Amino acid sequence: MMKNSTYLSICIPAFGRLEYIINTLASIYKDAEDQTIPLADFEVIVSDNDPDKELEKLKELFPYQNFKYFNTDCEGFMNSFYALTYAEGSFLKLHNSQEIFKKGSLRVLLSLVKEYMKDKNVLFFSGGLLKKGKTFTAGSFDEFIQKTSYLSSWSNAFGIWKEDFDAVKERIDLNKLFPHTSLLFTQNNKRKYIVNDSSLFSTQFVSKRGGHNKFQAFTIEFPSILDMAVIDGDITALTKRNVIRQLMNEFLPSLFFNVKIAKRETYDDEGFKENLKRHFPKGAYYKIVLLSLFAPANIIWRKIRIKFLK
Repeated sequence: MMKNSTYLSICIPAFGRLEYIINTLASIYKDAEDQTIPLADFEVIVSDNDPDKELEKLKELFPYQNFKYFNTDCEGFMNSFYALTYAEGSFLKLHNSQEIFKKGSLRVLLSLVKEYMKDKNVLFFSGGLLKKGKTFTAGSFDEFIQKTSYLSSWSNAFGIWKEDFDAVKERIDLNKLFPHTSLLFTQNNKRKYIVNDSSLFSTQFVSKRGGHNKFQAFTIEFPSILDMAVIDGDITALTKRNVIRQLMNEFLPSLFFNVKIAKRETYDDEGFKENLKRHFPKGAYYKIVLLSLFAPANIIWRKIRIKFLK
């Protein structure tokens, strides 16, 4: 018999954006009600690292026994780690504050947790971004990184069993921009990796997102995590090169378009051209600039695919 009947902890790191979080929380509880899911099966945690505690009013708006609000004294993305420390469920899913649950998504999450609770396989939720639209498996960590590529860094896809989290949380050296990715890369000896690529969530558009150097995050910080994984023998050099190539051909052109051309986002790009020289092939900057011109069509096509994924 289980010591803890809470299967799933939905852990939401947050700073401001009250209206977005209200929409997200409302979608979770509506899905639970519509699917007649007992509140005891899951918990929802908001870790707010805003000293002004604007989000504290969520306790009044969502007076459920399984809802927990914490004000956390930490900087930036480290809140993703601290949000997990408050959780008591068997499986801890990190969840972005602007990601709304689609109908039936909560049941999908709970079903997967219950199915793999015994074997404790890695569960990863890529949200249709891998263009598969279904659940698939990888038999090694290297194969898992091959198949998920740079999306292995996406916080909303990340989850970890509490048992595994508790085993590493006191001794892990966390990357301050990618603490969840640091945690993911500790799970390199699992027998199986389960990737659910169903479109479970819809994203609320946040205008003029910014606040940090996202270009540096994906030209220096994330590739450095890959480097260490190669050195440790967890992934091959070929896998790292493939992830770098996909960053160069897909992610960075889209980011460049949104920040430098469309100006939809306000991320800092200081040092971008120079930083590319560390991990990327010669001429990467000019290739990214050229490919950014095609980014609008790629973005629209991706959204269409995700919208109609079953």
